Amino acid sequence: MDFRRISRIYVIGAPGAGKGSLCAKLAADFGFHHLSVGDLLRQLARSSSLKPEILSKIQQSVLLDMEDLAPILRDAIGDLKKDTQDKLRLLIDGVPRTLEQAAPIEEAIGSPELVLFFDCPGALARQRFLTRQLPGRVDDGSIFDTRYQQYCAENTRIVAYYERRGVLVKVDTSGDVDCSYARLLQGLASYMKGRSEAAEASDEDVLD
Repeated sequence: MDFRRISRIYVIGAPGAGKGSLCAKLAADFGFHHLSVGDLLRQLARSSSLKPEILSKIQQSVLLDMEDLAPILRDAIGDLKKDTQDKLRLLIDGVPRTLEQAAPIEEAIGSPELVLFFDCPGALARQRFLTRQLPGRVDDGSIFDTRYQQYCAENTRIVAYYERRGVLVKVDTSGDVDCSYARLLQGLASYMKGRSEAAEASDEDVLD
């Protein structure tokens, strides 16, 4: 089974786990559009196009309710589709943030064919988070602590949920970008090989 046929991937992981850097490389190499939910919300917040209560939640790193988040994501993906002549292939980085978000997120924007879990030790994630320099962002220790606590409270359940569905690929992102990207490609190759073998076995059962 060809990885290039996959069109919708969710990406989860702690703040500072390398989602932005690795998604950028994967998008460039395989023709995906990288949609970072966090970057999208911050961009909308800077443009003052959000309701005051939504803007306040974003500024305080408070999770948005699905009734607020779903239309934002649908609109963003709709805009991408208008600008894309070929089939839209999406890397959606930053959802779900809670297990309770998973079903409504999938209903709003489609179920993932694959979920990438970027796994990184907390101390390293914190160091990366505090030392990165990104335009329009002010990352400090209190913001990291709030987001990391949210991540720790929910991630185990989210990972288990997608593991049970057989769509999760876990990637060790504790190395530098090149090392982590090599591990990502290796994990994807192994996953796609497993899917192909399972499909072939299923076809043989049908023929028998």
